[in-house]
Amino acid sequence: MNKISVFLVIVIMALSFGLGTTMQSKAQDKNYTGIVPFVTSNNRVGFLDQSNGRIYVYDSNITNCLFVGQIQNLGEPINIVSSSAPNTLSQ
Repeated sequence: MNKISVFLVIVIMALSFGLGTTMQSKAQDKNYTGIVPFVTSNNRVGFLDQSNGRIYVYDSNITNCLFVGQIQNLGEPINIVSSSAPNTLSQ
C-alpha cells in the first residue's frame, strides 16, 4: 500500500472510534445506560431498567405504556406497579 492509502485508513479508523465514543456519551448523558429493550411475541415493545428492576411494556406503536412491573428476585412473579389496560397485554 502506498502512503496515501495507509493515511486514509488511519484517518477513517480514528473517525469511527470518535463517532462511537460520542454516541455512547450521549446515551450516558441522558441516563439510558442499563436499559435493555425487548419485543414480546405479540409485538409489544418493552424496556428493562437494570438499575432498579422495572419493566415497561408499550403498545406496538410505542405510544402508550401499557404495563409497569417490578422485579424483586429472579424466578418470582413480577409485581404490578401500574397497568393502564390489563386485558390488552394478553392479546
